Amino acid sequence: MDGSPMGDKAKCQHLSDAQDVKNCKQLCDLPHAILLRILAFLPMKDAVRTSVLSRRWEYLWTSIPSLVFGEQDEEDHRGRMLFRNFVERALLLRDLSSMKTFNLWCKVDREEYLDGDESRVNLWITAAIRRNVEDLRLHLKIGQGATVYRLPRCIFRCETLRELHLVMVHDLKLPSVVCLPNLKVLALAEVQFVADNSVEKLLSCPSLEKLSLDCCNWNLEVLQISAPNLLYLNILEHTSSSGIRNAQVRIHGAFIKSFDYCGGLLYDYNILSSPSLVEASIMCVHDEIEENFHEGTYHLHKLLKAVSNVKELFFSIESLEDMDEREEILNSLPIFPSLTKLKLDNCHIHLECRALLLLLSRCPILKTLEYTGSILVVSKNDDWTLDPMPPCFTSSLKEITIGGFQGTDWELLAVRILLRTAAVLEKLSINSSKRCSRNFRGNLTEHLNKLPRASSQCTILSDYFHQDFV
Repeated sequence: MDGSPMGDKAKCQHLSDAQDVKNCKQLCDLPHAILLRILAFLPMKDAVRTSVLSRRWEYLWTSIPSLVFGEQDEEDHRGRMLFRNFVERALLLRDLSSMKTFNLWCKVDREEYLDGDESRVNLWITAAIRRNVEDLRLHLKIGQGATVYRLPRCIFRCETLRELHLVMVHDLKLPSVVCLPNLKVLALAEVQFVADNSVEKLLSCPSLEKLSLDCCNWNLEVLQISAPNLLYLNILEHTSSSGIRNAQVRIHGAFIKSFDYCGGLLYDYNILSSPSLVEASIMCVHDEIEENFHEGTYHLHKLLKAVSNVKELFFSIESLEDMDEREEILNSLPIFPSLTKLKLDNCHIHLECRALLLLLSRCPILKTLEYTGSILVVSKNDDWTLDPMPPCFTSSLKEITIGGFQGTDWELLAVRILLRTAAVLEKLSINSSKRCSRNFRGNLTEHLNKLPRASSQCTILSDYFHQDFV
């Protein structure tokens, strides 16, 4: 128990606050901090309206730590004017206390007004920066008239900023100096990068821990991401892009724990010096253009080598199908010496898929295998066996999960093969789809439990009975 003076003082303050709340007979009697907390859950306009309730409420809203302003897409000229005037009055009347969050969703169009939206929007953002904002969230819809829109420079020199979220279908023009010493979270969506060294400075802030790049266009031949404390990296990429094809993205991060990618692998990603990488998710999306398909498969192969030391891998069926058509890639798949959990995202997958079997053969200590969709065998031979036989099936694989099970003969054959092959399996979980009751007549769980299995310790779990009542 903490017997220090500071500890005793904190306890007394806590008891005093609790007693104050207990003695309150009406809402306005609550402590100032609690009232502000209540206002924080209200839409901004409703929070301002509370100023008419009583003298206690009149200026209370001006101390709200988080401000959220959102313009409706369908607003007409008058509606847009009212929105802008409301934002400006709210910022003008707000006190000078520090701001925790400033969240702005609006259009920016130069031709709409004589003074333009750009200068007004930038003044709002600057007002938040001057109040030491910690979390800045901007969703700016740039109009055709604002062809050279620039965010205010003060954003990129804000020492209090801990999170920056920016959605903007426009060129991101950065100042020559970027200094965000306390930025921990950076999320950019739809922005278009220009050939400028400042981009690398922004993506390599010294305290950055989480970086998210959502459908951004690179116009750089080489991009370096060198945030020394980066832990989580998330990249969502367009399947087609107006950026430079085959651009190199070099990721340096000794402490990266998680890498999450989804896209067409139009760019060449290299993850360098990342011994702490624990989990990776690679979701490939097919491209109809043959040239892009071959480039993407090559980039996928390099990326798999870069993440080969992970413990958990989430992989898409499209990725496997892409590799299945490239013999030279199949023959040089990396070994995953530390991988204990493999999750395959699929609608359905053939157990005969050579790329799947080769991938499993490269996972010597795999313990958990999960299929989000169904798995089937189209062979008419009930004695069909895995070829090549993954070593983990006889030594380490303890748990298999199958999703979207429809109860077809092909799926039941796949289950039989898995059961008679996995020698140390402890649990097989089957999640049924609504079609299962139409395809399989009878008690599925009872049928599965009668199947022969290589492991005497294996338990079969099925939610089939729950599906009967859906």
